[in-house]
Amino acid sequence: MRRTVVAFLLLTSLAAPLLEVQYAAATAKPRHMLHGMRRQQLHVFFHDRLNVTDVLMAEHAPGPITQTAAPYGSIFCVNDHMTVTEDPESALLGHVTGLSTTASFDGVTYFCTFTVAINTTKPQHGTPAHLSGLEGTINIFGLVNVITPKPHAISGGTGSFLMAQGTATIVPIDVRTFKQVYRLDLDVYLPA
Repeated sequence: MRRTVVAFLLLTSLAAPLLEVQYAAATAKPRHMLHGMRRQQLHVFFHDRLNVTDVLMAEHAPGPITQTAAPYGSIFCVNDHMTVTEDPESALLGHVTGLSTTASFDGVTYFCTFTVAINTTKPQHGTPAHLSGLEGTINIFGLVNVITPKPHAISGGTGSFLMAQGTATIVPIDVRTFKQVYRLDLDVYLPA
């Protein structure tokens, strides 16, 4: 009986500090879930031109297509140039390719799945140093509001962006005409 009591007291004295550490970890402020990963922030621009780089594939509800809205359920294929600045003649970084579907009756929210393909292994004049030598893709998934910028999920990538995580925010710069310009703010976390 004494051996059992001694063994119990010994185990309890060894386990108590472990339980305290677990309790402290559970009640402390949560650490950033991407701790230990390498962060890369990119700010690029893409140029959206309806029926040139964005093609209307299907219009499901009656209504006009304007610079900032399309009828509910309309499906677009996207293949937009991505540049260093909002000037379409600035250094080309790659393309934004994907599909979007109008997901609201006001026509300004789209469900999108995009692939951002960056290739700066042969940088053009005007390409900043932090954007040079990149080659790969970043996948973006979620609801995009063309008026109000909100972050969307980055759901992976390839090449320089293999296993990317983070957020992407599409910010309208000029949506007054059918030649629209958006800034794409990428907050990317990559395995270290």
